[in-house]
Amino acid sequence: MRGRRVHRGRVLIAALLACAGLWGCTGGGDGPVSMTVTPAAALIDQPVKVSIEGLPDRAVTTVTATAKDAAGVTWSASADFRASGGGTMSLDQAPTGGAWTGVNPMGLFELMRPGDPDAVTFAHSAGTYPVTLRAEVGGKTVATAVATRQPPLAAGVTDRELRVPADGVYGRLFRPRDVSARRPALLVFGGSEGGLHPTVVLKAALLAAHGYPALALAYWKAPGLPQELRRIPLEYFRKALTVLRAQPGVDRSHVLVTGVSWGGEGSLLVAATYPDLVQGVVAEAPNSYLDEAPFGRKGSSWTLHGRELPFAEHRLFGAPAASVDPKAYIPLHRIRGPIMLTCGERDLVWPSCRNLDDIVARLPGREDLTVLRYPRAGHYVGAIQPYTPVTDALLTSSGGDLGAVQAANADVHAKLLALLARQ
Repeated sequence: MRGRRVHRGRVLIAALLACAGLWGCTGGGDGPVSMTVTPAAALIDQPVKVSIEGLPDRAVTTVTATAKDAAGVTWSASADFRASGGGTMSLDQAPTGGAWTGVNPMGLFELMRPGDPDAVTFAHSAGTYPVTLRAEVGGKTVATAVATRQPPLAAGVTDRELRVPADGVYGRLFRPRDVSARRPALLVFGGSEGGLHPTVVLKAALLAAHGYPALALAYWKAPGLPQELRRIPLEYFRKALTVLRAQPGVDRSHVLVTGVSWGGEGSLLVAATYPDLVQGVVAEAPNSYLDEAPFGRKGSSWTLHGRELPFAEHRLFGAPAASVDPKAYIPLHRIRGPIMLTCGERDLVWPSCRNLDDIVARLPGREDLTVLRYPRAGHYVGAIQPYTPVTDALLTSSGGDLGAVQAANADVHAKLLALLARQ
């Protein structure tokens, strides 16, 4: 009898150890495994929840996401997750291995890597595209699902090209599906990359998808415009604002401008120059004063009434504002409406967070000032839209940790939408 009790005790201990995950317990999982994506279709800047049920108890499950972009490049990411004792898991939990560490429910979507080594960012198309999700246990596929991602034009946003000289500006105008109510609107432009960059276009289109009319604007290196970032007339931005304000559904008392990098400097300058037309500014990784035209060209980047605006010389590039002739300062006190500033402390292009400190010091007591600093992000804070896969190569010269940059951009986007909702 004593021998039988010892044997039964050893069996019980073994079972407890197995179901505690120390020995790959396979109890449960006898029924079908199901993967759920909620919502099944969503705008590309909106998160989804992915959960799996019916797995073997505490089984390590590999989940892989795969998508093909508009350029035909296949992107994918994988991570391992441990199921619960009841055989369930979700992407809301931290992985045990794979493309990232820590909790990131959208990690499989935003941290996909391209199959083409030359690709650096996921190319969105005008139509919807599927992200295929596959769950594997022990190398065997146990469940699949599809998350349908909707670019703005697939969500009912209308798009019209604007060209010089017919329209007086070069850009793309995005309007929401419903323009019956007047909403805040935004003039969106980039920086020293020039032209009508895809990141600028996507940002404007997404804002329209959320109900806010937006004009994605090129101001140099486009047909009919200066081919250098030098002597750009501010009157050109006034024309763009006039075009935007004339659109159906635009609340003319809440028109904002937003730009990144050199465009961050430009957005502050435009808002300060035309306070009668601009009621708020979102400056991402901006400078705190006017720098000399980039790329080794002498002169100012900006003109007003045909005259170059004062600037800091190249030898002072990145210098604190205190080292610069105050004539080069942007007249920030003239800006009306809310000001939102963003920066990454690992910015390798210029010291954008110190620039924010200089701006804040010149706006004491400003209650409608929001400052967003991200310790592990770099120069591209605000430039990359949420859950858009990019590679580490994109950040090599601009700085930041890929996961931190993605998190920062999602946060900036959410705070921008919240700011617009309050207008």
